[in-house]
Amino acid sequence: MRATLGQYYYAPHRRSFGVWQWTSVSENGACGTFVKDFRNIEEAREYVWQMNGWGKPSKKLG
Repeated sequence: MRATLGQYYYAPHRRSFGVWQWTSVSENGACGTFVKDFRNIEEAREYVWQMNGWGKPSKKLG
C-alpha cells in the first residue's frame, strides 16, 4: 500500500495489531500517528476500511 496523507493503515504492534494515520508523506519516507490497538487483524482491517471511507472488506483474509 502506498502512503497517502490522512489515510489510515494497520500493521502488527506488540502482540496485537495497531492502526496509524499517515501524518507526513514525502519522497524520502512517511510518518504516522498511532490511533489504537486491536486484538486481531480482521478488527484492525475493518476499522481502517471504515475510517478511509472504503465501506466493508468484501473478503476475509487468508
